[in-house]
Amino acid sequence: MTMTVTRVLDAFVARIDGVQLRNDHSPATLAIIEDALDRYAVVVLPAQHLSDDDQIEVSKGFGGLSYALNHGRAVGQNARLRPELYDISNLDETHGILGEADRRRQWREADKLWHTDRSFIAADTTYSFLSGRVVPPTGGNTDFADMRAVYDDLSASMKARIADLEAVHSIWRSRALAGGVDFRPDEIATMPPVTQPLVRVHPRTGRKSVVLASHASEIVGMPLDEGRALLAELTAFAVQPRYCHSHVWSEGDLVIWDNRCTMHRGTPFDDKAWRRDMRRTTVQGPSTYASATA
Repeated sequence: MTMTVTRVLDAFVARIDGVQLRNDHSPATLAIIEDALDRYAVVVLPAQHLSDDDQIEVSKGFGGLSYALNHGRAVGQNARLRPELYDISNLDETHGILGEADRRRQWREADKLWHTDRSFIAADTTYSFLSGRVVPPTGGNTDFADMRAVYDDLSASMKARIADLEAVHSIWRSRALAGGVDFRPDEIATMPPVTQPLVRVHPRTGRKSVVLASHASEIVGMPLDEGRALLAELTAFAVQPRYCHSHVWSEGDLVIWDNRCTMHRGTPFDDKAWRRDMRRTTVQGPSTYASATA
């Protein structure tokens, strides 16, 4: 079987056919996928139907894994999934639909906001792998934005304005925007704010992109209102339809994206009627941010 890489409508999304990663995640196969990520930023591999072990092993081929804290649980409450897996679902530890008052509902509301995975962590987050185990019959898409194209289309004056700026990123900013403000001090202490450049250079491709969205709280050295207004202006520009793609899930899909040049969000579905079981692995490494003026 020969692997094929086909552009899907938008210039930054590709579909890869002709491989079952549970049977073949050789270096040569993963190199084809990584090359496609360099070109497109998001790749879809349909009908993979990976187990947890499969997904973890495939992801490790791209680098070291980050480990999920899976916040939102009550004190003493077990996580539904093992720590290599981020639980992007509406399910509790018994795999039933979360109760209306469950704190994990509050935590996951922020997934519906535009964001880049783990931009609130100092370590460099590279690829995310999201596996669709159970998908609702309608809704629950994942939207993506191509932040390279966004940067390319900024005016020369805006590029000059933001070239050397840094933003403070905090997961608690996105949770506050989503209406979640009652997280415990022990939860908040696990993830303090970090700063990230507003413009970054991809270490593999050399292309510049803008680092934005709901984890970004303020601009370093700028009055709070002014900085947030700039972040809002840039985000509104970035989510225009010409920069975005919405992935409609089928069970078994594996979608991989490069966090260094995209942002994404989940879309609503009837999460009190339908189960949605999505499991994410995420690769991280030492920071490889390069100066935008390099």
